[in-house]
Amino acid sequence: MNMQIKLFLLCALFLINSSLALAVTGDVAGSKDHPLLKRYEDSVIIKYDYKAFDEYTVPLGPAQDSKQLTQSTRIEGEVIRLTYKIPVGRSPLEVIRNYENELKAAGYEVLFAGAKEELGKYGYFAEAAEYETLVLGSEPARPFQGNEENQRFLAARLSRPEGDVNVVLYAVALQPSPLLNALKQGGLEQDQTVIQTDIIVSKPMESKMVTVKAEEMAKQISNTGSIALYGIYFDFNKADIKPESQPTLKQIAMLLKDQPKLELLVVGHTDNVGTFPFNLDLSQRRANAVVNELVTSYGIDKNRLAPFGVSFANPVASNKTDEGRAKNRRVELVEN
Repeated sequence: MNMQIKLFLLCALFLINSSLALAVTGDVAGSKDHPLLKRYEDSVIIKYDYKAFDEYTVPLGPAQDSKQLTQSTRIEGEVIRLTYKIPVGRSPLEVIRNYENELKAAGYEVLFAGAKEELGKYGYFAEAAEYETLVLGSEPARPFQGNEENQRFLAARLSRPEGDVNVVLYAVALQPSPLLNALKQGGLEQDQTVIQTDIIVSKPMESKMVTVKAEEMAKQISNTGSIALYGIYFDFNKADIKPESQPTLKQIAMLLKDQPKLELLVVGHTDNVGTFPFNLDLSQRRANAVVNELVTSYGIDKNRLAPFGVSFANPVASNKTDEGRAKNRRVELVEN
């Protein structure tokens, strides 16, 4: 075999291997698997989204209607959303079962699972769990829309000292619909399974807010009568003060010791996740917790502090966005 033939064969082999590699790793640009969860064999990432810290609603029961789940929980942490297309011929059941076996072997506890009408009547689940809003690429195509007869769901949790891991899976087989042509343009076929894989790793938010000094608190209260503080932290739906709140509490105590005649309303504010009565109770318990901490740990006279919860009655931003809800979750000091 002469040198030219050898070079030709080597080049051909290189091109074949390159093509096969692209076929196998044709994931959307910038995407990658999560290190805590393997992908289904030969599946391809068609959409990827990453947030270092966000809120996420985990469905724990079927849909009550198109806007509400019968049971759910909201968690905070690192959120990775991966949409995979599964090789043609594999059913949602087979895919979900493979993931379920993998998760159980790794020590995960299944929180909720279901299929078809077990997830709620009339196809409400996809909409109530906000899967219908997921759009692939630039095409106005939603792969989870109108596929209630082919849907399967699984939510599982792994408890760890460094932060729980929640894995939430929703799989459907694509059925004929007005959007099927648009989906085909993205390389998806009729009856092909698509799975939404969400991994949420619970962890505390990185504090980007500068702790407000006692002098600044005094100045703003003198000028406006109140100051909103974002350095007091609670777990979701709880009133236990987290350790990283101590710098702000220390500054509040310094303010009160520097001004022995100052009396304050300690006002708890929430966002609008949940009902008003629930948040009214939660905001009151959080205000109580702040007052109790200042009294027991910093020696402040309890008669100078009045805890007051207002639920989400006084927002400072829209509750329609994550950023707005974060601004509304606050503790406010009001001169009494």
